[in-house]
Amino acid sequence: MKATYTAYGKEYERLSSSLVRIPVIGRCDWLRDKKDGFIASLVFKDEATENLDVTVLNRAFPSIVAKVVGERVNEDFGWQALYPVFMAPYISDESAKQCERLNVGYLDMSGNCRLLIRSLYVSEQGHPNKFVKKRTAKTIFDPSSRVSSMILREIMRDVSYPWKLSLLSEKMQCSIGQVSKIKDYLCEQLWAHMSPDGLRVLDAQAIMRAWGHTYSQKAAAFEVLDCHTLLAIPEFEERTQQIHTHLGIDCYLTCFAGGVRYAPVVRYNKVHLLVREKDIQVFLEATACKIVDTGANVHIQVLSSDEMLYDSRELKGQQIASPVQVYLDCLKMKGRGEEMAEAVLAKEIEK
Repeated sequence: MKATYTAYGKEYERLSSSLVRIPVIGRCDWLRDKKDGFIASLVFKDEATENLDVTVLNRAFPSIVAKVVGERVNEDFGWQALYPVFMAPYISDESAKQCERLNVGYLDMSGNCRLLIRSLYVSEQGHPNKFVKKRTAKTIFDPSSRVSSMILREIMRDVSYPWKLSLLSEKMQCSIGQVSKIKDYLCEQLWAHMSPDGLRVLDAQAIMRAWGHTYSQKAAAFEVLDCHTLLAIPEFEERTQQIHTHLGIDCYLTCFAGGVRYAPVVRYNKVHLLVREKDIQVFLEATACKIVDTGANVHIQVLSSDEMLYDSRELKGQQIASPVQVYLDCLKMKGRGEEMAEAVLAKEIEK
């Protein structure tokens, strides 16, 4: 049956051409359109058939997938007598997991699919989004988006608190539209839920991992000074504490040096710090740190603004970056850094 018989010609052609490449499949016939997709018949070489209920989505967020499945089940108790398949320009890893949880197949226009039809299992993963635009995810997690960063940091400061959007807007001194953008994306991914009580986080781990992924990709944009100190690491950290006390210069331990103050699970031999741009010269002179090309044991991230210092702590007289910032800085270190990040997440963020 030619694709011209359906309003979803491109989607039908993608489905049909993908399936007929499988040796046990004879053909894929279009049967009829429906309001949001089409019904197709999959014909095996042994003449067995399986009807597919294909729903075409413009955007396949996890929340949309769950909503459509819920509506179908409520509207038609016999819906799953046909094998349900979602199609969209791109289906993200999170949406793919949602499809798998709900026992529905998916196939996108970017090359990803997962279909489980009788004894036939087809899976192809890892294709990038061919239809990518400026996505909300990149906007809300991008470190250069300072307002979004501050809103997220406040939400993640206490993941058990139900935030009224107006209160969050007032506290962060930003527009309600900026808060709503964050809310919409978190809810679309099923990482948070909006109820009459407010916005409540459902999956702190997923939020932090997505944030950490974007943060790591942008790490090269941060100004970092690689330095060397002749002091032993504990002595150097004590020196930074004295500098804060006597000179009033803020220098916040982060990465491993900050993480062990929250969850002492690793040893370290390098110190990572957050220092404001205006204080760098005085800090270097006071610590006798020298900028080096190799052999650095002190890494200073130079801050041009203060959002990364939000919710910082003082523990035993030592300035420590917030659990959120420590998590982000540790995660980009890989290996033991990921171990440290997960420990901080469990002990300080998900608590």
